[in-house]
Amino acid sequence: MQSVTYKAVDIVKQFSGVTVLNGISFEVRPGRIHALLGHNGAGKSTLLKILAGDYMKDGGKLLINDREVEFHEPSDALREGIACVYQELRLIPELSVWQNLFLGRELRKGKFLDKEGMRARTREVLSEYGLKLDVDTSVGALSHPDKQMLEVVANLDRDARVLFLDEPTTALEGAQASRLLTDVKRICREKQIGVVLVSHKIDEVLEVCDEVTVMCGGKVIFNATGEKMQKQAIIDAIIGDARNSAGVISQVTRKLNRPEEVVLEVRDLHSARLKGVSLKACQGSILGIYGLVGSGRTRFGRTIFGLEEGAQGEILYKGKPYTPRDPGFALKNGIVYLTEERKKDGFIPLMNSYQNSTLPVLNRFREHVFVNHGKAWQKAGEVLNRIDTKGNLTGPMQSLSGGNQQKVLFSRVINQDASLVILDEPTKGVDIGAKSDIYKIIFDLAAKGCAVIVISSEEEELLSLSDSILVFRSGTCSGQLLDASQLTVAGLRQAAWE
Repeated sequence: MQSVTYKAVDIVKQFSGVTVLNGISFEVRPGRIHALLGHNGAGKSTLLKILAGDYMKDGGKLLINDREVEFHEPSDALREGIACVYQELRLIPELSVWQNLFLGRELRKGKFLDKEGMRARTREVLSEYGLKLDVDTSVGALSHPDKQMLEVVANLDRDARVLFLDEPTTALEGAQASRLLTDVKRICREKQIGVVLVSHKIDEVLEVCDEVTVMCGGKVIFNATGEKMQKQAIIDAIIGDARNSAGVISQVTRKLNRPEEVVLEVRDLHSARLKGVSLKACQGSILGIYGLVGSGRTRFGRTIFGLEEGAQGEILYKGKPYTPRDPGFALKNGIVYLTEERKKDGFIPLMNSYQNSTLPVLNRFREHVFVNHGKAWQKAGEVLNRIDTKGNLTGPMQSLSGGNQQKVLFSRVINQDASLVILDEPTKGVDIGAKSDIYKIIFDLAAKGCAVIVISSEEEELLSLSDSILVFRSGTCSGQLLDASQLTVAGLRQAAWE
């Protein structure tokens, strides 16, 4: 298959009338690795999905060797030699290497699968790309770098000539990441494949890439090749106009709390995606957690709440050893986690607000073998009214606005009288008025002596809410606290990228 030059020209994309890509131009050339960088919300993922056929553009052109193309789905792009390997790999762990390589395009002999033919072809492909894997090994038994490379090779064997890699080294240690990128660079040169590397690791980018493009606010604001690819210039572009923002936008004020009793202490926590996290959360204090996409901030919250398995390290809760087992165990110990994806796993859509609010505490209203739902609803109603929840609270919760759905979830948090509350993107998808109300709720939780951890990608929000802030980077956190009152948005972004 011939080499491919892939161009995006003046790409525009809107969601619900909001422009998220505003005239983006981007080029991928054969035998070269082009890095795509940008802060959270810059538009990188949207552009990537348009280029790979997951989203349709609203304006502009896509050109393959100067021929205009239109993609309606990823299979259209793949037929043109355009493929994408996302962070969450699409391999099936229970299947073998050869089965994954031929998934969806199996070879046949008459009516039967040609298993030996597929095994033989898999050996050829692995040898061609320098991978030493047993074709009959289940993918679940492979190391993460080998899984990454298998998915890369599977796409190349489908005649992909342009390959997008979305944060391929997020879950890898230093040596593993270096090995993966070295293999990608070798294949790129030998096979004249055009590669786009989306990453938050600037040092890795400078080591392997031929060109770098930085996006900010849905626009390209920096492009460089060769000697002009300087780390500080890239960081300056990523920070962008955040230098002009002081970061204090909260409509509510609060005296910063000084740390009191340590409620949660974590020392060198490791898991499949965490590579060493240490921190302390104190009674009556709000600890902000910041980091780029894939930094491990959400994984940390889910691990403490028992939603992620395989954690190793030392966790002390109220001064005693604590081992996360499952959410039920966390709740019994006074630990509450508010998920980032409320519509996915935050509430039961067809239940009403009172039912959703009281789900974790129904045992408190048990009289003999039955639950007194009248008392439960009365208690829920008191809290819902106090935090000014609006809408039809007796109807399905899915009918409420995003802000009021979030308030119902906060009423659940309040009802649980927790000692530790972990809030993941607590104002995601809510309007300004609801944000202000939610901020007040968070402040009240801290004022009553709760240790509050706020995980957020919104810099202004963290600076306004937090007493101190920790930055997660590639699954690690040293525990070094940043004084929120002394930070700006630009300073916080820089801390995440350095």
